[in-house]
Amino acid sequence: MQGSYIDSAIATLRGRRRQEHSLKSEQMKLLQTQAGTLRVLDTGGSKQPLIMVPDGPCVLEHYADLIDLLSPDFRVVCFDLPGFGFSYPAFGFDFSISKMADTVVEVMDLLQIPSAVLAFTCANGFFALYVAKHHPERVSHLVLGQTPSFQAMRQWDDQIIPKILHVPYVGQLIMAGLTRKVAVGWYDRALPKRSEHRSHFAQQANQALESGGCFCLASFVQGLSRTQDSEVSGVQAPTLLIYGNKDLSHRHTNFSSLRDHVPAADVTSFKGCGHFPDLERPQEYAKQIKQFVHVAT
Repeated sequence: MQGSYIDSAIATLRGRRRQEHSLKSEQMKLLQTQAGTLRVLDTGGSKQPLIMVPDGPCVLEHYADLIDLLSPDFRVVCFDLPGFGFSYPAFGFDFSISKMADTVVEVMDLLQIPSAVLAFTCANGFFALYVAKHHPERVSHLVLGQTPSFQAMRQWDDQIIPKILHVPYVGQLIMAGLTRKVAVGWYDRALPKRSEHRSHFAQQANQALESGGCFCLASFVQGLSRTQDSEVSGVQAPTLLIYGNKDLSHRHTNFSSLRDHVPAADVTSFKGCGHFPDLERPQEYAKQIKQFVHVAT
């Protein structure tokens, strides 16, 4: 049995009864999937679909400005991944890269989206790479943020993620007691010093957790650690990587290493930006996406 069973049980006890209250607009809904009941925002319409997932502990609310900027040109779908925000994981969901990728494809199927731009950031980018490799017909373009090669991510993990979180059951129990502290503290590691965004980002994350949201970091880390490089290599989809060069947690990361998986990837840096180029500079990020997928600005 995976330690993720603990996170599934804790998430259920903490917040499932509050899930309906997290639907704050008519564009939000709950989708029943194999991975659990997911909170999804869908702007609808017939425009080219673009799918995003928040980089935990961020939640849908963090992405409001970016969604507003992209929605005139795209049908934007943004959903909390299972185990994060107000998407509670099904009992037995193992957080592996294949199951996370299957969840992305299932959401696309449920929303009748045959193909989409996937705009995923950090470790979530590997789920997008997996979908693009194993279901190439479902991905028109990849836009990744703060996602290096998987080997570079392993090195980052060794430096940043406490080793205890890799221990099944123990990691989950520790996170259960420290969820809000770890979540809010993450913004101190991920943003430039004296960032104007730190307080607001942390407040939004803390509010979500206080309201019943989840942050199953230990299960996420343990699930992703089982990934093999070959699972995300050889991607052919047009790929753009955007990274912030002032992310304190990634100060030693070579983001061009993404080309180990996507040799033709375009790599660009947002100078002075931290871990969240999509949230710290949403206007510039949206412009880059529109140009990359050839949507007129």
